[in-house]
Amino acid sequence: MKRPIYTLPSIVKKAFRTGERSLPREEICSRLEACGLISGTNLDAASLLDRVLKMEPSPVRVGSSEAIVEITYQPHQLFDLAFRYLREARTPKLLNQIAAELRRHTQFGMNQIMRMLQLEKDPRFVQVQGDERWLLAEWSIANDQVYDFCQNKGITRVSMRSLVYFLEQDVQVGSESVFLPELDDRFRVEGDSLYIMLESRETEEQLAFQEIAAAVREEERITAAQAGHVEDDKREEEGLKEELKMNSVQVQSQTIQEVRQLLQDAVSRLEARNREMAQEVVAHFQQNNLQAIEVLMKEKNKHEQIATGIRQLLEASEQ
Repeated sequence: MKRPIYTLPSIVKKAFRTGERSLPREEICSRLEACGLISGTNLDAASLLDRVLKMEPSPVRVGSSEAIVEITYQPHQLFDLAFRYLREARTPKLLNQIAAELRRHTQFGMNQIMRMLQLEKDPRFVQVQGDERWLLAEWSIANDQVYDFCQNKGITRVSMRSLVYFLEQDVQVGSESVFLPELDDRFRVEGDSLYIMLESRETEEQLAFQEIAAAVREEERITAAQAGHVEDDKREEEGLKEELKMNSVQVQSQTIQEVRQLLQDAVSRLEARNREMAQEVVAHFQQNNLQAIEVLMKEKNKHEQIATGIRQLLEASEQ
């Protein structure tokens, strides 16, 4: 499954905290193991660090001894301006986009900026595999948060025009997070729409209905077994046969009453939920949240279909 995974140099960068210029190799490996970012790389922490140390350019190098690893970044105003630009933009940017912005605010030429701005070495900048854009290391990736919200709410489509509002107001994605749907196969962007590939998840009412149906089938099996038992005991006296028949009738009657009560309870729960949704629709209408209203209407239609099926079972049981 395709998911956003940081590049190997970016994973090593994120092991360093603000202000740290060097760390023991053992401490870096410990942090890499603890953060969980290496889980999608098929490498252990020591192998990953060794591979990044051999890269050119690399954000790290061996320090005064083999046991120490230090940052190769050297401070410069261009890096600070690039950091400020991304923080204000709150969205990933390509290197040439960053350079073009810096060109507007400095006396450096475009070629100078592109040559000097080696973001690979600055621990404040990271990248995701398969994406040339630069992100800030302080950002978190909100894909899991967005997907879980849509899964819980049954949302399968969001308009790209309202995506920013949806992320900030509905999903509560903070300013320190970034959403990367194009790098995640749980999402698909087509034209003006973002589609969410939800997993199949049965509603509570559907599960309850299935439990009722299973209970009915089990009682039918028990009744059939009892009837077969009576058939096998034809050689017994008529008095015993009549007693068994009466017991069977009583069991069936009691079973039917219990099942009818479960069905009626299920209908009541569906009706109660529909009343709650009516109040939620009013609240979302006042907030002009059409997306949430659409989700509630879909849920209401499902409830009505299930309730109709249950009522048909109740009518059949009366015959």
